[in-house]
Amino acid sequence: MSLVLHDLYLCCCQLDNDKTTERKKEVDKFKRLIRNPEVIEQLDRNSESKHPKQLNWDAVFRFLQRYIQKETECLQAANPNVSATTQANRQKKMQEIGSIMKCFIRWANKRGPRLKCQDLLKHIMDTLQNKFSCAAYGTDYSSILLKDILSIRKYWCEISQKRWSDLMNLYFKMFLKPSNDTNRVLVARIIHTLVRGCCFQSEGLTSGLFEFFAKAVQNARQEQVFAVIEHIISALNVFLNVSVMNCRIRVCKLGEEIFPTLLRIWTQKRPQDSLKEEIIEFFRLQLRAHHPKGAKVPEKGAFAADWLKWQNLLYGLYETIVSEVGHIGSRGKYSGGMRHVAVKDNLVDLAADICHQLFDQDTRVFVSSVTDVDSPQSPSHQGTPSKRRRVELGWEVVRDGLQKSQSDFDMIPWLQITTVLVAKYPSSVPRNELLLILTTLHQILSQQRRGQKMPYVLCCLREIAVCQRLKSNLNSAQKLDLQKLWAKIWAITLRSISSQQTEAESFRLLEAILQGNLTVPDKDFWKIFSSSTCQPSSSAVKCLSCALAKCTLPEKMDGVAEHYLITTGDRPQTVREAIMRWLLGYRAEEVVEENVELPSVICRDFPNQLVSQILVVLTLKDCRAGMDFFQSSSPESILAGENTAPEANDGTVFSESEHLFLQTTFDETLNYSNTVVSLQNKKSAASRISVKHTLKDKLEEYLLSLMECLHSAAMAPPECQVRCANLITGVLQCYSDIVVISEDDARASVLFQKAKVFY
Repeated sequence: MSLVLHDLYLCCCQLDNDKTTERKKEVDKFKRLIRNPEVIEQLDRNSESKHPKQLNWDAVFRFLQRYIQKETECLQAANPNVSATTQANRQKKMQEIGSIMKCFIRWANKRGPRLKCQDLLKHIMDTLQNKFSCAAYGTDYSSILLKDILSIRKYWCEISQKRWSDLMNLYFKMFLKPSNDTNRVLVARIIHTLVRGCCFQSEGLTSGLFEFFAKAVQNARQEQVFAVIEHIISALNVFLNVSVMNCRIRVCKLGEEIFPTLLRIWTQKRPQDSLKEEIIEFFRLQLRAHHPKGAKVPEKGAFAADWLKWQNLLYGLYETIVSEVGHIGSRGKYSGGMRHVAVKDNLVDLAADICHQLFDQDTRVFVSSVTDVDSPQSPSHQGTPSKRRRVELGWEVVRDGLQKSQSDFDMIPWLQITTVLVAKYPSSVPRNELLLILTTLHQILSQQRRGQKMPYVLCCLREIAVCQRLKSNLNSAQKLDLQKLWAKIWAITLRSISSQQTEAESFRLLEAILQGNLTVPDKDFWKIFSSSTCQPSSSAVKCLSCALAKCTLPEKMDGVAEHYLITTGDRPQTVREAIMRWLLGYRAEEVVEENVELPSVICRDFPNQLVSQILVVLTLKDCRAGMDFFQSSSPESILAGENTAPEANDGTVFSESEHLFLQTTFDETLNYSNTVVSLQNKKSAASRISVKHTLKDKLEEYLLSLMECLHSAAMAPPECQVRCANLITGVLQCYSDIVVISEDDARASVLFQKAKVFY
């Protein structure tokens, strides 16, 4: 044993000396020695060697425990009837004792956990379970547990299920029956961490958690500190998300029990945003548990312990959400500067779910009863009359929200809600509402083509387009009226592409319109992909691929060749060549050296192989057949898609638990595809595809020019080189797939040999 370690050992032996002055002298020496780098190094080495007869961190910890026990006994035995000065000195002494333990643990574990987890937890539990020591050091020891034990992954994994249970029971008791000196925020934070640990590291503690949260949330009515409520609700959400798969009925029952309390906190206590986020998450989880994938009746998979009570709770939540959206609009009218007007996604999603549940019912108006007191059962307010007001339901509310004001603050929240509502539940949109909503959106689009609301209008129109594609019960008159509106929307959307703010959303809307065959694209549409209106982007390329698959590409158009003659000094012969040049950023040889900016096709990320497929399709005689071939599913995507059919039908991704609930009630079955038939169809389709060799040669010329441009660029980024190589190998792979060239010919080609330089 080294000299300094020997000094530390002698010091530790004197820490439990019967004389107070000796203990004070030795503890000061202990603080000094434990910070000595040589002592730290020796203790680390001894702890790693695990030699039983050497002084290590665990041995020092045991000495320190005896010192704290000795000091605690002295404090507890002291005369309680003393002056205020003596009481203050005792409080200071208690703080110093807790501080010594806190500092020691942090010094020991600063370079990684050295102390044994079970020893630490046993000491903390013993201290907190004693009434006197808990009052003396409870806050310090709780801080140690939260920051120095539960925050370390190694300790987290070493805690046994029984220890998780003991810790939770201890802190549940501290929370539900607090003493005057309990730090409730700290206790709530620890409960949140313990619940996470219990849910992810152990099993079998479900019943106790259900009981605790039922009591804790009911007590939250009287809680004045929002941080306490926030940590408890956050812990509740963690627990419910984990337990809902196996305990759906209990989750629903607990939700119906505490739902009114949380709704009252939201509406009457004016919580801060972080607490409101947790409350909204709780409501979303309850809707998923009660109504998986929007199911409305038990026959379709819905569940409620008390349907009448649950229905009234939904009405109350709907009223609160409508009021919240109205407050967002009113706050915007009096706010200065640049204020973000969009509603957060979780509130929008909740609003869409609640509207889906209530909109298609026979009830169009319900009467809401509101009291100004915190608890309706309060005896001091039994005679207080309730305020009653009419609350409207139905799609008319959505249309009014879109029409009542031109303010972004009033309109954008309703645009967001409409978008999500239509996207998640397209089948719930009545066919007679489709024309009314589309008319409203067209008016908004035509009145203002700039501003913050435009991207939201375009997104909403896109979901309406997808929804209409799924409607098979529209009559001829409705289809004709909708077609006229879509033609007008198409024209406005084409012009909005020139704005960088709305370019991506505009292309996505055009793609949805093309997918649904809602209108016929005009020549102005094809000119977008052969001019400088915009640069190639992911959304533009997706829209182009959809157009090639759905429509006939014109061979020539007025204005396209002249545009290239002016901008590049070269004239493409066909629209196909012009689109190739646009995609690849091609410039004539005499101006290549002047083009210092690399083309977008190798500077941006695009969907896998989509640009290569489009380039090859443009060289084929039948573009539509080519796109159909490349967009047909591969065996891998077919197998992967067997489990994603429900999402594709509903236009959104629902949680795993919702699928499970519907499958266990036999309201959802998996769809299976015939992979063998798909592969046979693909092989026969490849044999019917033919290529235009003149255009194929042109494409090879443009690709070689692209590589030359990349070679001539000074310090081309590596990612651009990789994208260029992937583009070229993708083109060769596509030609190989349609049996235009063999794999051996592709590997021997000039394009492949030059592309190998970039790898």
